[in-house]
Amino acid sequence: MQIYAYKEGSQGAKALAQGLGIKRIKHVGSKFKGSQRKLVINWGCSELPPEVMKCRVVNSTDAVKVASNKLSFFRRMCEYNEEQPVGQARVSIPDFTADKNVVAQWLGEHKVVARQKLQGHSGEGIVVLDVGDRIVDAPLYVKYVPKQSEWRIHVLDGVVVDIQRKARNREVADENVNWAVRNHANGFVYARNEGVAPPAMVEEQAILAVQVCGLDFGAVDIIYNDYRKLAYVLEINTAPGLTGSTLDGYVERFNVLGG
Repeated sequence: MQIYAYKEGSQGAKALAQGLGIKRIKHVGSKFKGSQRKLVINWGCSELPPEVMKCRVVNSTDAVKVASNKLSFFRRMCEYNEEQPVGQARVSIPDFTADKNVVAQWLGEHKVVARQKLQGHSGEGIVVLDVGDRIVDAPLYVKYVPKQSEWRIHVLDGVVVDIQRKARNREVADENVNWAVRNHANGFVYARNEGVAPPAMVEEQAILAVQVCGLDFGAVDIIYNDYRKLAYVLEINTAPGLTGSTLDGYVERFNVLGG
């Protein structure tokens, strides 16, 4: 087993390689030769070198391509939901559109999240529009869903290997905290082992979203609305940060997968 990362400096890929005791494949000057006997972990790449493509790849490039583009991801979830007969589980996602006319209607009563970057991360390119605001240009708009909690659920081979909750960073002043977009820059950190567990629906939705996307693994960002008793899948990260028990969970499951 070896790993190929979207960039050679990926700390998540480095940590996973060290945890598994495997090598990372170089981007430049690599002598790696692929074959069906070799297993390669694709860490966030929508394209892979020809030699790597000869191997058994964990997380196909096609699946990563869908997951890494916010609009493509939502559309894939919609396609799946429309294909399901009545009574079958569906992936719950917020309403979304690329049409400014629809956004204008939503802004009569609701906040809207404009995603100006389809492949951004860490809140990059996100603009929250309040009722009455001017509509900014963006390729994707998502109707804002109020949330009581937000989670990152790590799924590998159909199993939840770690759970993180986005929690308020008490070291950040109140005026610098943004509860609408919960990321590090807005005063939030990932927390665990606090005796707080997500509703079962959150884990179920994470597992289903990874499966529908065609991924073998992914870190699923999900919000939970307690009033509606619904979880909403926002996105899947195919090259998440790995530390502590998160890394341990991936290492343990990949060791089972590598057999």
